[in-house]
Amino acid sequence: VPNFIGPPLPRPDKEDWEFYCCTILTLFKPWRTGKDLKADEESWHESFENYEFGEKELLYIKNMNLRYECLDARDDFQAQMKAGNQS
Repeated sequence: VPNFIGPPLPRPDKEDWEFYCCTILTLFKPWRTGKDLKADEESWHESFENYEFGEKELLYIKNMNLRYECLDARDDFQAQMKAGNQS
């Protein structure tokens, strides 16, 4: 699993969807200039929806999102434990 240096990757469920689409396209769509990633008249979301990700790319994206699911589950569990201790 790659360990990215810098700020965390955007979440697909809680953050700016356009920024998420831009980030994923930047990582997985071949490009040399920004115009290769999206046309001037389309949004990042439209470009993201129109791009056909391969099976491996979809697996990588799923695994990147799995990290956030695990963190959410941990936070939920800790909140439940804290609520149970206060009763």
